[in-house]
Amino acid sequence: MAAMAGRLSKQQRSVAEGLGSSLNAVKYLGQDYETLRKQCLETGTLFKDPEFPACPSALGYKDLGPYSPQTQGIVWKRPTELCPDPQFIVGGATRTDVRQGALGDCWLLAAIASLTLNEGLLYRVVPKGQSFQKNYAGIFHFQFWQYGEWVDVVIDDRLPTRNGNLLFLHSEEGREFWSALLEKAYAKLNGSYEALTGGSTVEGFEDFTGGISEFYDLKKAPTNLYQIIRKALRSGSLLGCSIDVTNALELQEVTSLKLVKGHAYSVTGVEEVNFHGRLEKLIRLRNPWGGTEWKGAWSDSAPEWNYIDPRQKEELDKKAEDGEFWMSFSDFQRQFSRLEICNLSPDSLTSEEIHKWNTALFNGRWIRGSTAGGCQNYPGTDQRDDG
Repeated sequence: MAAMAGRLSKQQRSVAEGLGSSLNAVKYLGQDYETLRKQCLETGTLFKDPEFPACPSALGYKDLGPYSPQTQGIVWKRPTELCPDPQFIVGGATRTDVRQGALGDCWLLAAIASLTLNEGLLYRVVPKGQSFQKNYAGIFHFQFWQYGEWVDVVIDDRLPTRNGNLLFLHSEEGREFWSALLEKAYAKLNGSYEALTGGSTVEGFEDFTGGISEFYDLKKAPTNLYQIIRKALRSGSLLGCSIDVTNALELQEVTSLKLVKGHAYSVTGVEEVNFHGRLEKLIRLRNPWGGTEWKGAWSDSAPEWNYIDPRQKEELDKKAEDGEFWMSFSDFQRQFSRLEICNLSPDSLTSEEIHKWNTALFNGRWIRGSTAGGCQNYPGTDQRDDG
């Protein structure tokens, strides 16, 4: 009892001193980024992470296990071995930096793409000052919200490749690597890359923000849902959506209008346009595949764009095959099943009135058969997005 009381007292002191805050994150597995980088610079060596080595176990355990055909031919390479002038971030981090590779973590990529819409949030997860030029030592770090506190995760920059190309998440800009390294850090936090296969976008939202999430069934949505989404985007909240499936055969099935079932999309904007003398509500989504876009009304180059103000058309209709597209809000509600919003503040999004929340933090542990609950991936709870 005395030992337990001592641990609790030490933990309480640490919390009181700010440990676990975004300014003083807990060192994951006891690894201190600054100390490790300094050691590498002093010895002239590039960091090799002993806690998450570049070996088969980091890839996975089943479909990406050591003897799986899917892992044959994989070579771990640093960005400096992949291109002559690698950059951490090129021209600012944007949602087009997030293109899915050979891993079913669309839910995570949709969350990362949404994260880029809020620079303040992005640089809390992706600390500034990281580079392949100044004081480069093959080591990077990222921060995630875990169990009520921020943790700082250190990685080396060896990434899985095949035939000289990144195997998993990559940027449209071939020499940019922040997103691939972020995915690796999150894989380390969860045990392996394969552990990221299948999940809910809101899980990523929460781990990137410490925010509070809410869900909407789009078939039973409130009448003011458009206003809720607009207010959420203006507040910097992160939003994702998906189309439910009724069986495993429908996963990643592409509809006739080029929407993907059981696949996570980011919600990146809303707009109203004057169309034939009335206001048309539009919503902008992004497929983390970086392609396969909606082909219905208000899609890229659709005829509807010819009947709105040319200046607004120029601003909104980008006509790029980048996975991002507009659709009418009514089509959005018909085609999609779920909307997930991660709120960054306790203010209500469903009312113009401001309501303040009180919060309390309780330390403890989940015990099987006693205090442990379910999770969003447990059968019978909310569906996962496996695309």
